[in-house]
Amino acid sequence: MDFSEFRPDGTPEHVRDLAVACVQFVERATGVLLDFTSDTLPLLDHYLRSVGTSQPEIRGLVAPAAGAYFGELVRRVYPARWHAPVDDHAGWRIEFETCFLFFNPVAFALEAIDGHEAVEGGAGFGVTNQDRGHLVLALEVLGTLPEDEYYLLSTRYDVLESVVDRLMGGAEKEFPGQVRVSAEAYRSVLDPPGPRSN
Repeated sequence: MDFSEFRPDGTPEHVRDLAVACVQFVERATGVLLDFTSDTLPLLDHYLRSVGTSQPEIRGLVAPAAGAYFGELVRRVYPARWHAPVDDHAGWRIEFETCFLFFNPVAFALEAIDGHEAVEGGAGFGVTNQDRGHLVLALEVLGTLPEDEYYLLSTRYDVLESVVDRLMGGAEKEFPGQVRVSAEAYRSVLDPPGPRSN
């Protein structure tokens, strides 16, 4: 597949390149092309589990690529933007525009590869304190999952759908007329300025 024309609006070039690399990795390994829909997430999960036993260098290459792919998939469904500093995958996040909701897709990919928590405290969805109850309810809908399923990207996507549905009160995914949460709002909460000198 020719990805030279794959230039989604609002996607940083380094993220785009990694998302394309993920598609190519999976196609080489399985012969199947990922299509940026949730239907092919189980295939990506299968591929990521096979990477779990690989060299750390391979894991370090695949996790950012899979995170970029997963983030782009989410952005095709929901109004969201990237915060993706170059060479700082720990600082990456997808920021939703219609509610205060964010996550680090690379951390999710690392946990999908490892099948357990890969970052301190575990990767998760970030919401405001007043919305934490919605997050808990969204997780309860899934019931008890075996640990090997909990960290799959396909499971994370199912949880995300439930979280967004609860945060938006069942509104349609297009969210016409909704208040937009700005990038500055996320920065003020998540990237507070350092100490000031007088």
